[in-house]
Amino acid sequence: MTRSKKGLTVLLTVALCLLAVFQLFALTGCDDQQEQNQPPREKKYLEEWSEDVEFSTDYFPNIEKEPGKKFKIMLLTDLQLWGDLSANNEVYIMMDELVAEANPDLIILLGDNVSGLTTDYLLKELIAKMESYKIPWAPVFGNHDTEGLMKLDAQAQKYEEAEYCLFETGPENLYGAGNYAINITENGKAVQTLFFFDNGRYTKYEDGTEKEIYLSEEQIGWYEWTVKGMAEAEGHTVPSMTFSHFAMPQFRTAVETLCTKGENGYYYVPEELGFGYCQYLPGVAPVDSGFFAKAKELGSTTHIFCGHDHENNASILYEGIRFTYGLKTGCSPRPWNDADYYGATVIELGDDVNLYNIEKDKT
Repeated sequence: MTRSKKGLTVLLTVALCLLAVFQLFALTGCDDQQEQNQPPREKKYLEEWSEDVEFSTDYFPNIEKEPGKKFKIMLLTDLQLWGDLSANNEVYIMMDELVAEANPDLIILLGDNVSGLTTDYLLKELIAKMESYKIPWAPVFGNHDTEGLMKLDAQAQKYEEAEYCLFETGPENLYGAGNYAINITENGKAVQTLFFFDNGRYTKYEDGTEKEIYLSEEQIGWYEWTVKGMAEAEGHTVPSMTFSHFAMPQFRTAVETLCTKGENGYYYVPEELGFGYCQYLPGVAPVDSGFFAKAKELGSTTHIFCGHDHENNASILYEGIRFTYGLKTGCSPRPWNDADYYGATVIELGDDVNLYNIEKDKT
């Protein structure tokens, strides 16, 4: 090895050591004691679900909608905060702008909220930012959230401890963490149920490939139990929406069969079916576990929202249910982000459901 190469090796070693020290400091930050002393929020969910459990609306938190006023939900999608502190800061600035512009009643994070090794540090920062808005918020997990040093159940606990966060770990016998529901009420009556599913990991299939995981039989059973329970409690089928990280297989089918493919390779949604486009076909599980068929059968769910594919922003109606990507929020992670623009997707609940994107140019 030449002297110059030895010198480069020494510099690289020093740099890695400094990075390790920074990560250690971040993971053991000075506000740990304050967070440990914060009392956990009361659990509202079932510890374990089965179809034989008696249904109760007490299992689900409520957010009261002001009569005669639209209720706004803002989707922040694939923030993917990581080791690039400059990019993270840009994401936080954009979040501030989006919240100020939309003035939402509820904020939903569609997974891949953090990534990289220093998950603990990143999650503290993210939770502090979300809590600063003093607006109810609800996250789901994505495939990048668990790639760091902080395990899924530990992240779930941090979310549950946050004052304005409505996240619930959910029944322990359902896949992952974060299978829960929230009811939007008006004059005490449920007008919309929001379902949150954890499908944010890859799994290995029989052919040896690792691809997006599907919703499990137990998750679908819990969903059916809740839809039917809400219908019985309210005297009618309550409209609902679902939020998860990965797209459903039928989203890919809709894009592939109903969209117009441009010369640039993009799949454009016809105006009569929705808006937006996909730069590429949605990444989905290679098997259909039956959720879409169950949703059509029950007649409650009208909208299915997802993230994951940064460059896709399509919203398309397919067999009576609308599939919609949340618009990618912010520049992180560079350089694995080729979205044409960033921003947020807003859902307005009134006499009907209205969707639109707040678009921010790339800088």
